[in-house]
Amino acid sequence: MIAASVVLAAISAGIEVWLIAYAGRLVDLLGATDPGNLWRDHGRELLGAAALVLIARPLVHLVREAIDDLVLKPNALTRATWRAHRYVSLQPVGWFRRDLAGRTATWVRDGGAAATSCVYNTVHALAFIAAYIVGSAWLMAATDPRLLLPLGIWLACYAALMGYVIPRYRRASATHQEANSALTGLLVDSYANADTLALLADRDAEERTDRRVFADARRAQLGVQRLEVTMNGAMTALSGILLAGLVGYGIVLWRSGAAPIGLVAAALALSFRITSLAEWLLDAVSALFGSIGALRRALVTIAQPLAVADRPDAKELAVSGGSITFTAVSHHYGRGAGGLDRLSLRIGPGERVGLVGRSGAGKSTLVNLLLRFYDAEAGTIEIDGQDITGVTQQSLRRRIAMVSQEAMLLHRSIRENIGSGDDATIAAAARSAAADDFIKDLDHGYATQVGERGVRLSGGQRQRIALARALHRDAPILVLDEATSALDSEAEAVIQESLDRVMAGRTVLAVAHRLSTIARMDRIVVLDAGRIVAQGTHRELLDQGGLYATLWARQSGGFLDAGAQGL
Repeated sequence: MIAASVVLAAISAGIEVWLIAYAGRLVDLLGATDPGNLWRDHGRELLGAAALVLIARPLVHLVREAIDDLVLKPNALTRATWRAHRYVSLQPVGWFRRDLAGRTATWVRDGGAAATSCVYNTVHALAFIAAYIVGSAWLMAATDPRLLLPLGIWLACYAALMGYVIPRYRRASATHQEANSALTGLLVDSYANADTLALLADRDAEERTDRRVFADARRAQLGVQRLEVTMNGAMTALSGILLAGLVGYGIVLWRSGAAPIGLVAAALALSFRITSLAEWLLDAVSALFGSIGALRRALVTIAQPLAVADRPDAKELAVSGGSITFTAVSHHYGRGAGGLDRLSLRIGPGERVGLVGRSGAGKSTLVNLLLRFYDAEAGTIEIDGQDITGVTQQSLRRRIAMVSQEAMLLHRSIRENIGSGDDATIAAAARSAAADDFIKDLDHGYATQVGERGVRLSGGQRQRIALARALHRDAPILVLDEATSALDSEAEAVIQESLDRVMAGRTVLAVAHRLSTIARMDRIVVLDAGRIVAQGTHRELLDQGGLYATLWARQSGGFLDAGAQGL
């Protein structure tokens, strides 16, 4: 398609140059031919020119526009954006926590648009204009090589203008893209967290922050507009140079008898046409380099190497029993502190293990590493003897069902949020999670759209949907991160019974702040400062005293001070 577009651009430009040349010939023809003999002597020629103008020229233009605007542009935009999105989607969860989701989405979208703009401007504008200028130079040289002198002077001035404007436009465009990205990130963050902003109740401070971002976007836009005004003013001056040079020199040649009057008419039309094309070319080249700058900036974000990548020889994870082994695992998020510190832990097949500890003890880090949201900085993690860095991430997560403390749902129907499959299995999972009754009471039942992050449902309802999703997954390993924290006591009791049934025969790793929810686990592991400080059954840990016994005493006694809240 690109090659066809370039060929058609050359043909279209050739037709345009020929029309201008023929206009000059027609002026000479009309001046030298008797009106009564015009049709007899030149009728076929005029009919051929009319057919070219009425049929061939519109047809070539139509096909070229159809290829560029209906085939090339939409397909290139979709493909470029899709490839950027697909690549970014392969990044681990931890990568997305480094920046605002709105900013990342902006760079993915703008990166695809910039790549498309580069291709489109090259084949749609630059190819046509280049062919037209070459054709115009050939036309002038064929008449009188001296006509190339004013065109050459104009081209030199035009090149100097481009050399001045384009690098500055590229930098201004990159700054503009950065400012727009920050503005988009601010808007998305503000709207997505409207409830948090309302609770802060500091409107003036928020407005000051917003104004700074908007002011930066305005300054960046102003920088681009200044350059566009400079370009437009300079092009007006250059058009005068070209007009005076071509037409003036044509008149000189006509007066000396070296050229017919038609040449003056052709030079006049040509100067106007080249001037308009030069403005288009400058805009196209500026847009091209602006797109290159925007694409380069977008690639800084979307073309980063995958933080967690599958090995080329990665295999599918095969789970037979579901044992999990952490061996000397350390991970400090590149800070040298926090996270896990040389932790070793083995969870047997079908064993149910609870994980407790103060805030920052390393519980979430352990879960994140098991799911390969990050790769451990040191040590190994194995499932049934298979190093998880040697298996595909998709197969790993397909065999681990997780319910997190913050049950985030996709802006889709309840049915789609639970999973794929027939309605009976979806409903069975919802019943096991004590969600079927409230789902049926909704206006559209399982087809109800839950809104962004599930905002149309209560916290407890979202948690039940997340539980239903995990139950429907039917994975051999189950990870529970405060899975019942958003439920009332009655709903928790119902779901706990379901979880007891589901946990049977599965390997379970449960992180809990409410120690009562894990008291019946086969084993409880106590973390502190990234290390295991105690482990055993609930009764054994109470008999040992220490951190677990202290935390249990606080919760069972009803005294949830700052330390207990950091569990």
